[in-house]
Amino acid sequence: MALGHEVTVVGYAARVPGAGSANALWSLLRENRSAVGWITPDRFPTEAFYHPSPAQVGRSYTFAAGLIDDVWGFDASAFGMSPREAEQVDPQQRQLLEVTQDALAHAGIAPSTLSATTTGVYVGASSVDYGARFFADPSAADVHMMTGNTLSVIANRLSYHLDLHGPSFTVDTACSSSLVALSLAADAIRDGRIDTAIVGGVNLLLSPFSFIGFSRASMLSPTGRCRPFDADADGYVRAEGAIVLVLRSADAARQARNRIHGTLAGWGVGQDGRTTGLSLPSAESQRRLLEQVYRDFGLDPCELAFVEAHGTGTRVGDPVEADALGKALAQHRARPLPIGSVKSNIGHLEPASGLAGVLKTLLSLKHGYVPATLHQKAPNPDIPFGDLNLQVVDRNRALAERRGPSLAGVN
Repeated sequence: MALGHEVTVVGYAARVPGAGSANALWSLLRENRSAVGWITPDRFPTEAFYHPSPAQVGRSYTFAAGLIDDVWGFDASAFGMSPREAEQVDPQQRQLLEVTQDALAHAGIAPSTLSATTTGVYVGASSVDYGARFFADPSAADVHMMTGNTLSVIANRLSYHLDLHGPSFTVDTACSSSLVALSLAADAIRDGRIDTAIVGGVNLLLSPFSFIGFSRASMLSPTGRCRPFDADADGYVRAEGAIVLVLRSADAARQARNRIHGTLAGWGVGQDGRTTGLSLPSAESQRRLLEQVYRDFGLDPCELAFVEAHGTGTRVGDPVEADALGKALAQHRARPLPIGSVKSNIGHLEPASGLAGVLKTLLSLKHGYVPATLHQKAPNPDIPFGDLNLQVVDRNRALAERRGPSLAGVN
């Protein structure tokens, strides 16, 4: 990596279940609280779509969810929108505008100083719940409906509002979307193409359709709890939120006298290729990617303080991920590798979930300890934790004191 092109995090902000800010998220994690609830009537009525049997067509066996407060609230005038336009704009765009403003404030960056610069915008998003509400009524389509409900415009709206001239696009790679967005932004900064990037992830739960689809696929937890790596893991809990990081090259951060909250030590993106099923992961592909990233960036698994895992609490996904983490990283260490997952606290933010893990990691390094992963009663019997040299963080754990910065991973 070219000197001065190291990728730093200079600001962040979040609205996630149970926490309207990054500080509130840390309080929730520190106090080992769960913010999972149930879909509220202001989003959509659940009675007509609920049935406890997974075999019931057109129904979901759960509407357990992690929800943010005031999903519909928005100060349209602050962002130059008329009430008519704001009503047609996907709340994902509206939430991301506000959270980006908070992230820039946290970074100490006046938005006006970014105007006409090549600052990039990279957003992970995949939900079209809001626009889908209008598909059955073509008369609802108004002048702002298409720009207000197109995934590409989620990123473009930020560039438009802030007058940013750098790359601007929305990434949809399902649950990895926001981490892929982060990787693309980091590549652009490392290569010297831009020196500042806004990286976001957003997801809102505004329709029963995905609940029904995921229920038919038996992916959701019927008990409404995300239990990563536990014997009682029975699926994941859907969740919503918006998270934004502000990245800068080390040179740009120093010149602007930004506070640096963390540095990206390495990153990488891969694909599983052909597996036993389109939605089923590959432990071998994940292991190879981890090994490649640590090799290419000169990182030593022995230096890891912990890894924030994807950890969805699914019977298939958790053992596959644990196998990859163990064989690529933990088995090269003398001590067990601590792992955990923020999904046990706030649910699975789907396209925004990766940044939720990054933010938890930044906060853990800042405060010097890793919060517990909740709902741990007995280890998943399908995961040989001892052989893989892995250990789930089941209670708040202080990080070992060391000279220099600590290293943590996010999967």
